[in-house]
Amino acid sequence: MEFNRGDSIWELMLTKRPSDTHFSNSSTPGGESPLARDDDNTLVTHAVLFDGTKTALAIAGTCFALGVVVAPYVKSGLTSLKSKLRRRAEETTDAETPVPLTVVAEDELQQPESPRLRAV
Repeated sequence: MEFNRGDSIWELMLTKRPSDTHFSNSSTPGGESPLARDDDNTLVTHAVLFDGTKTALAIAGTCFALGVVVAPYVKSGLTSLKSKLRRRAEETTDAETPVPLTVVAEDELQQPESPRLRAV
């Protein structure tokens, strides 16, 4: 899979290098060179490059197939969760239904008698 962008060609590649090595730094920021170096930064070998298109297609196909197989289980699980949440909401609503209050008796407010003034 190649993309021609401006004066550069971008290509998806898989690389193979010995496990005790790392890639060299590239002059391009964020990039790495296909030179494999050891921990002392000594050149060991070149990385081997493979076409990444087939691998990308295999990964995408696997993800699609896995999605097709798993989708019914996910849908069933979501439906079950939705019904459980709905039942729980109904139970909560029933428990929170207000009970009507009835007034049993009313006490009249009794005001204290005001002091009476007497003529002296």
